[in-house]
Amino acid sequence: MKVRNILIIVTAVLLIASTVFFSVFLGIQLDSTATAMYETYLQDMAKGQSASLQLYLDNLTGSFRALTEMPAVKNFTSGTYSSTSTQYKDAEALITSLVDTGAAKSVIIYDDSKIVLMAGVAEGVVDAAGVCDTAAADFEPVLFVSGSDNSKYNVSVKAESGNYNIAVVYDQENTGVRTVLKHANNSVFFVDPNGSIVTAQSIVGDSTNAPQQYATYMSAVSDANDTIQRYETKDEIAFVTKTAGGWTIVANNQISTATAESKATMGTIIGIAVTLCVVFVVLGIILIISVTKPFYKISDTLLKISRGDHEARVDIMSKNEYGDIARVFNDIMDNIIVSESRYRTIIDMSDNIIFEWNFHNNEVTFSNNFNKKFSYRAPSDHFADSFLLKCKVHPEDADRYKADLEKLAKGENFKRNEYRWKNIYGDYIWVLIRTATINDKDGNPLKVVGVIVDIDRAKKSENMLTARASFDSLTNVYNRETIESAINNEIELIGVRKAEFAILFVDIDDFKFYNDQYSHATGDQVLRFTATTIKNAIGENGLAGRYGGDEFIVCLKNAEENDPALIAEQILNTLKEGFDSDSGDHLTINVSIGISIIRDNSKRVDEIIGQADDAMYKIKKNGKSNYGFLET
Repeated sequence: MKVRNILIIVTAVLLIASTVFFSVFLGIQLDSTATAMYETYLQDMAKGQSASLQLYLDNLTGSFRALTEMPAVKNFTSGTYSSTSTQYKDAEALITSLVDTGAAKSVIIYDDSKIVLMAGVAEGVVDAAGVCDTAAADFEPVLFVSGSDNSKYNVSVKAESGNYNIAVVYDQENTGVRTVLKHANNSVFFVDPNGSIVTAQSIVGDSTNAPQQYATYMSAVSDANDTIQRYETKDEIAFVTKTAGGWTIVANNQISTATAESKATMGTIIGIAVTLCVVFVVLGIILIISVTKPFYKISDTLLKISRGDHEARVDIMSKNEYGDIARVFNDIMDNIIVSESRYRTIIDMSDNIIFEWNFHNNEVTFSNNFNKKFSYRAPSDHFADSFLLKCKVHPEDADRYKADLEKLAKGENFKRNEYRWKNIYGDYIWVLIRTATINDKDGNPLKVVGVIVDIDRAKKSENMLTARASFDSLTNVYNRETIESAINNEIELIGVRKAEFAILFVDIDDFKFYNDQYSHATGDQVLRFTATTIKNAIGENGLAGRYGGDEFIVCLKNAEENDPALIAEQILNTLKEGFDSDSGDHLTINVSIGISIIRDNSKRVDEIIGQADDAMYKIKKNGKSNYGFLET
């Protein structure tokens, strides 16, 4: 996935997650705050309604007390009960006045046997039995139902006055209870001292017939006092308080009502949050696109360069970090192009053929001078079509070349080797292949870079030298002239092969002893055994020659692979084992060996041999029968 898309997705996810978290957290806080605030509202409502109702009841009680103290009522006695008596007429005038002014619905005077002695103007509207069903109360206003469907209620105040009882009935339309409830809507209901319940709409009845939503608080009503008490059920919250007159006020509502407003507010907040989230996401995308745009320019430029457009450059000239990156990038590409041009120029001017084997795509490419020596046109760059696989190799070198190619394909360490390939003219020529394997950070091979060097002339000179070589007649190794010529040829090839070679100067310790102690014939046997031991030790890896008397020269090729020290130890050990001479004696031989490593062609043959000779004489001075190095 592209970096730009990752940044956009991460930005969107973070913003959305933050919005969701903020909304959930704010919703919880709003619900909690709304519930607390609504509880405070209900509590304040209960207190306010209690105060308002108490004031109204106090007014009723005060008015009723004043009524009972009026002479027309106070002097009303059963002895004077007569429709023509002055007391009756005075009481009747007072009652009529109260009803006419709307201060009361009815005023009734009755005796202990509940016989109505006098009724007000609205006589017949109020059932006397409904008003006087109990003994007179002590100035405590109570509710009573005046409609069969419990749709109407009235408030009455009853008390004893002299020898009689008096009751005042207040109409529901004019009652202060009604007025108080209108301000409380449905969240408040009253319970009078008799247990009757009234709401803003109608009388409910006594507590046994209370609606289900009120039944939960009825036990609280009986225990209520003038202190606000909180009650909570699964779905509702209520605050209960009682007035001094025995009336109970319950302010209640469902918890869902408390959070309804917060949910509406929460919906608005979520809408705003979502809108802001969308805006921020869009702004974030625009910002990410603008910030990552220079990277895409760099990426597009790299793609163009990889497709062969070496003139492509990043066109960012700003003075910020992107501009710095662009300028450095363009400078690097300029240097790479210059270096590659220089590299191609050197390759084109060189006789050596450069090749690359890319393991990633399994393709092989050669430098342009390849076609000057070999007449092969590959149909593609794939290894299966490459000259490395299709070249004509001399039968004597074919197996060795195949084995080396398999090593190369596995990325194994492979430095150099020499083969005979058929050239453009159909002739076999000697070539030297040197390679270097390039690995990734995990050690896996990425590619092989190699050079093919034409060493045909030097190799043929070496072979010609071998064919015309002069041998020492006694030891059957090269004579001094031939071994010096061989060393000189190696000096010429060292620059091509990029390989070290070593010179071993071998001198027999105390050789005169064999001639004097035994005979010259035995001395000749010692020389022949020493020459044979040296040839067997170096095998195909070098040349050996008799330099003079009891001194021998070894030219060891590829000294970094063929360890001169191991060769020297093998020679020393084999000679110490000895041989059986013709005289019947078993003879052992000790030699001193000086070794010189040659890494370039800066020295002549006599200098190189002189260095090995110097190393040998140091061994002679330090006990003989050993080997030592003199590196150059």
